[in-house]
Amino acid sequence: MKRTLFFTVLGGISLLIVNACSSMGNMDAMGGQESMGSKMSGGEMMDSGGSYLLPPDKVKGMMQMMMSMKPDTLEAGLKRGEKLFYDETLGGNTSRKSCGTCHEDGGTVGGAAEMEWKGMKMKVNIPTLRGAAAHFPKPMGPMKALVDLAGMNNMCIMTFLKGAPIDKNSQQSIDLVAYVTSFSKGKSLEPGKEKIVPRPVPGAM
Repeated sequence: MKRTLFFTVLGGISLLIVNACSSMGNMDAMGGQESMGSKMSGGEMMDSGGSYLLPPDKVKGMMQMMMSMKPDTLEAGLKRGEKLFYDETLGGNTSRKSCGTCHEDGGTVGGAAEMEWKGMKMKVNIPTLRGAAAHFPKPMGPMKALVDLAGMNNMCIMTFLKGAPIDKNSQQSIDLVAYVTSFSKGKSLEPGKEKIVPRPVPGAM
């Protein structure tokens, strides 16, 4: 997420620089008139679309600041994801359970978990997460909605942990997906494949 933010901001600054150069070119052509917009306080410019154009010294300062930021790493994300995986308050849940409660070390404790859908209670086999990430996206749940791995994580948080879904664009969601995906290292992608249940419970989904 930090890298995404970095490149988004950097791309925006590049666009500002291009716009600023274009503005100066238009001003020169018109004898110094500010054809792109009015001068703002502090040296900023506003173009006709209402966007602020920063002066070169501020742009340079922002770029130097971002270039000095310590880059994020996959290893750091996996460590954060592991903490979330065993966090019993994930999604604000009060169940006193975590993802790791049913999937210790990415496996399965076996048995079935209870869930409720439209007032009906049902049992759901607890699958292993080893190799599971390679099977997404796929249809899941009673409605067979197509979901990606982040969506599946949210379904478990809401259904079994009784918590609120995590914003799929958040660092938390990305880190949790990274950690769950680490259990599928070396596995071939097979989107749509059924979940892996080593010890299914008769009558459970």
